[in-house]
Amino acid sequence: MRPDVRQAAEAYRLALPGQPLGGRLGERLGRGTGSSLEFMDFRDYIPGDDLRHIDWSAFARTDQLKVRLFREEIAPALDILVDVSPSMTVTPAKRQALMDVVEAAVLWTRRAGGQARRIRLDGHEFKSWDEVYFEGSDAWRPLVPLRRRAMVLIVSDMLLPDDPAPRLRRLAGQAAHCYVVQLLDPWEASPDAEGPRTLIDCEVDQRVDIVLDAGVVRRYQERLGRLSEAVRDAVRQLAGTYALVRAGDPARMFRDELLPQGMVEPA
Repeated sequence: MRPDVRQAAEAYRLALPGQPLGGRLGERLGRGTGSSLEFMDFRDYIPGDDLRHIDWSAFARTDQLKVRLFREEIAPALDILVDVSPSMTVTPAKRQALMDVVEAAVLWTRRAGGQARRIRLDGHEFKSWDEVYFEGSDAWRPLVPLRRRAMVLIVSDMLLPDDPAPRLRRLAGQAAHCYVVQLLDPWEASPDAEGPRTLIDCEVDQRVDIVLDAGVVRRYQERLGRLSEAVRDAVRQLAGTYALVRAGDPARMFRDELLPQGMVEPA
């Protein structure tokens, strides 16, 4: 991880959902019972319970042994599903932003005592970006099983040939929470009217001659707006968290886009 990405990421942490999470013991609070210092409730004593948790003052009053229950401390497990189709590298800035967002999510998970996995949306887990070739398909079918009750983070531009909702439902079906980052290059989010241009569809290596006038740009932005709204609605139906992010400096992406959209919170 680049030093500037680490410095920017350390000001935040992943905003965890309210429902119970899967994972091992850590520093964030869940809804089960465990060993944190936050009192939750009482229950009757059962032989074998930790004697340190007996409420002796209650025993003196009622002659009944009661055990204090505390909120469970959990460490989040996060499966990061990474779109490695060619459109994710349409510009160097977009490719770098993808890596920055993913590595920041790994850092946030580890700082909470959890475990994060990087997984190609169409393939296997990877440890290093040196292993990744952006030649993947748009078939969202990871080749490793996702962890039950873990959280899922999907990072993609969502430039798909079909409705994103069924894809998201399939991937988030057993997840404790679904995060979706729709990552776009600034030019993809807001192209300029630049006159005649030759565009290349990097997914199919097809060239298209087009005049980028104000009308074409407006229609494109309307279609992109409908796509983003469809993704946002699909994530909302899953009770997940959605953020539209324009590629750029990591400090700006985290502060101006992930934070206001509820993806992260101050550390």
